[in-house]
Amino acid sequence: MKKETIIAIIFGIIFGSIVALIILAKNKEIQLTKTKTLAPTEKLTQVAKNNNIIKQFEISEPPEGTIVSEASIVIKGKAERDSLIVVQSPSKDVVFKNDKEDFSLKFPLVNGDNSIKITMYPKDPQGRSQEKSLHVYYLNETL
Repeated sequence: MKKETIIAIIFGIIFGSIVALIILAKNKEIQLTKTKTLAPTEKLTQVAKNNNIIKQFEISEPPEGTIVSEASIVIKGKAERDSLIVVQSPSKDVVFKNDKEDFSLKFPLVNGDNSIKITMYPKDPQGRSQEKSLHVYYLNETL
């Protein structure tokens, strides 16, 4: 080979490498501008602040550990409007939609310890369900 050919090949390799590095750097820069950011925008932050208000779910009657002599009780409480209330015990399960904030439900009892689990599922799918447990003792006077 002649000297000129070898010099042309070396300059071609050097020039090609420089062009390839520039293209790679620009491509990386373009890819970084096209990717989505992981940090939330200001609008999402404001919405999240509004959702931090969790409405309380309360059972006002009967108090925990109540002893009754009747075969049923009235469960009263407060829950978010239009939420789904699920009342579960070994003897019966009841599901109803809470139209108002206050609710009242007549619930049957079995003899002895009645462990009742009451769960509120909010209408908003972003909301968090809340659960309360209640122990009521039914003692039949004829025993």
